[in-house]
Amino acid sequence: MAIVRHCGILLCIVSATTSAMTIHNTSSPGYITANNSYTGVASIVGNYIAGGSFGCTGALVSPTVILTAGHCVAPANSWNVTFQTASGFATVGVSGSEVHPLFANRASNAAIQEYDIAILRLATSAPGDALVYTIADGSAPIGFGDTTGTVVDMVGYGLGGNPSGALPGGTRRTAQNRLLGILAGEVDNPLLTAHNFSSASEPANYGIVAAGDSGGPMFVGNVIIGVASASTVPQLSSGTYASGIYYGLHASLYDQVTRNWTSSAISGIPEPGTYLLFASGLTAIVLLRRRGV
Repeated sequence: MAIVRHCGILLCIVSATTSAMTIHNTSSPGYITANNSYTGVASIVGNYIAGGSFGCTGALVSPTVILTAGHCVAPANSWNVTFQTASGFATVGVSGSEVHPLFANRASNAAIQEYDIAILRLATSAPGDALVYTIADGSAPIGFGDTTGTVVDMVGYGLGGNPSGALPGGTRRTAQNRLLGILAGEVDNPLLTAHNFSSASEPANYGIVAAGDSGGPMFVGNVIIGVASASTVPQLSSGTYASGIYYGLHASLYDQVTRNWTSSAISGIPEPGTYLLFASGLTAIVLLRRRGV
């Protein structure tokens, strides 16, 4: 995850971190989900290539595929995925991973990562009672605005809290927000949300993403329209933070490049461009053989 700060009408980068979370109102027990709610949203524990571990969130998009953030996958070499369903907790290993080939730091906001999306392939199928979600096809209309934006549901296992107190991570929680806009000038059109935490009494169900929720899904209904990528929420071990307006960014599945790669990665079928490159390679080999090379 990257931390961003509001600068007038612009967003400017102040530092980069490694994961993201959802902030919740402590007056509603952190909006903890029941065992039979969001059963396909899983906790991810990854191990850095350089040593150490971290926590992220992901969503089940086929019986053996988890959708998550690129920054939850690129720096790691192994992961465990834990599901919480009516049957209890089940941890599944990971047999492989794929990161969007364009995943990189943005040129204009160097600490925010573009195409921040990836998949994990599970070593065995997820529990049978874990819900499999679909991703947006880009056709359903969505709106933006403080009071008129589309209402979205965000789910994650990150730290929680508000200015009056903290909630520990490792618990699946959910919060709502409205789509505020698209971060201007960015190639993968990350969806922007905002929330003003001014006191202990916050609007019911409202929240924002920050440490531990990276890779978590943004839903409209049960359809995933975005993947948690970044937040302005201070990443403090206590989970508390100062009053103020905080922003969240989700990699948008309304971006065609992001969506096309994600769909092909989930299905295991390469995009048409990949077939073209493969066919071109075969043609070149045939021509070389005919020339006696």
